[in-house]
Amino acid sequence: MKKSKVFCVIMAVCSLFAASLCTGCSALYSEEQHMRRIRERAEERFLGEDSEYTGLEVYPIYNEYDELKYALIEFEPQGFLYVLIREGITFELISGVGMYLCSDMEPEESWMPYRVHEGMREEVVDENGHTSIYTDRELFRGENGDVIVYHQSHFKVAGIENERRYLLSIVSVSHGSGSDALIPAVKRGEQYLNLVDGTLIDYEPGMQSATYAVEYLYFIPKPDFDL
Repeated sequence: MKKSKVFCVIMAVCSLFAASLCTGCSALYSEEQHMRRIRERAEERFLGEDSEYTGLEVYPIYNEYDELKYALIEFEPQGFLYVLIREGITFELISGVGMYLCSDMEPEESWMPYRVHEGMREEVVDENGHTSIYTDRELFRGENGDVIVYHQSHFKVAGIENERRYLLSIVSVSHGSGSDALIPAVKRGEQYLNLVDGTLIDYEPGMQSATYAVEYLYFIPKPDFDL
């Protein structure tokens, strides 16, 4: 009898613990709820009295299986962050990091459109005088010959409004690293429009490519990147 009571107590405790873990499962939140939660966190973190940003918008982004996997925070007058929506149990209890991971700590990201060009080497000096070297890339340049740099997201630069936004996972072998990378894209019939270089691509989940322009986004599971 005593053993039975002890067993019941143990099972009750386990059930309560499991329930507490499941409070962080992303399956509990609809797309609308995810976007609202991300907006609330972003507004609290980035739109204070002394903020350089005047507003923000949040958009859902899907993976290659049409699953909600990311979000885009677009700031005004400029700046953006991609957000990874992590599924599963409550991450705060395990790693100290929550459900939403930003691609950077501050919305000051920038990107440069390019096309893959094997054997090409580009040197770019930024506004602080730092030199970056890019291989196998032909960077886009303006009429004055300067490298084009955007401080708004790939989707805003392309004028995407009412279309479903995607970040397509791909194994990029263009640099010989085999690193996982992402392609910001929208659908065009049976193809996708790659927003890094503006070309139509034939894409299949799990594919490798040495010819597709990609964007490397890093969602680091550390508190500084937690939204």
